[in-house]
Amino acid sequence: MKKFKLVKDNKKIIPCLSEVPENPKAVVIMVHGFTSSKSCATAELLFRRFPGCGVGVVTYDQPAHGKEEARDELLRIESCKQSLACVEEYVSVNYPDAEIFYFASSFGAYITGLYISTKNHKGRKAFFRSAAVIMPELVLGPEGAEPDAEIMAELDEKGYIEPDLGLGDRIKIPRGFLEDLQQNDLFKIFDNEKYGRTDIELVHGSCDMVVPVDAAKGFAQKFGFKINIMKGENHSICTDLSSPDKVADLALNFYFEQK
Repeated sequence: MKKFKLVKDNKKIIPCLSEVPENPKAVVIMVHGFTSSKSCATAELLFRRFPGCGVGVVTYDQPAHGKEEARDELLRIESCKQSLACVEEYVSVNYPDAEIFYFASSFGAYITGLYISTKNHKGRKAFFRSAAVIMPELVLGPEGAEPDAEIMAELDEKGYIEPDLGLGDRIKIPRGFLEDLQQNDLFKIFDNEKYGRTDIELVHGSCDMVVPVDAAKGFAQKFGFKINIMKGENHSICTDLSSPDKVADLALNFYFEQK
């Protein structure tokens, strides 16, 4: 496995990991979820399963995440999209003959959906696992809801909040990120044509207590994407020990299905 760092145009550092076989037929960029990192369990799954199938994997820490330099970059939606663009450029330059695919989990799927809707990009297939398609609602509450008084007091005092969400390491959430969410409803912004079509397939647990399965179904139905529902599974899709490998199989089949 290769460990390396990329430098963004704003001079911020993106810590990365990769495992790429010789002459890969494709390289998958993994975009991790909220409070997760490039070394999460999903990354371990992809590193274990994909290279042996001739598919490279590149993972990276999103802004404000992980334990290295990315943790020092302010969490903003644009900065997240810039990190993905930088990693994609690296893959494009270093593996010019390989197709580029995305594998995005939860918040990472939300960012990837915004990215392909608003930026020039090279990936033409994206697999969304437990996609946080309603990310603004998950953080801010339903549209029109009154903001939490304690949260607003903490924002006024420090300029950010650092809640324990029970998902992983705490991260700093600045006021600007909350404002970003108000302007980035994926259901309203998603555009699969403006910057070149990217086919998407979703997998979601029927018992997801973080992102309700009906939200993922609604996104898939609205935009005409296939969604795989895994009965009895949670947000991490790991209740059944065989489920992670089933997710990997779904992704590989999607990437290489006959067109």
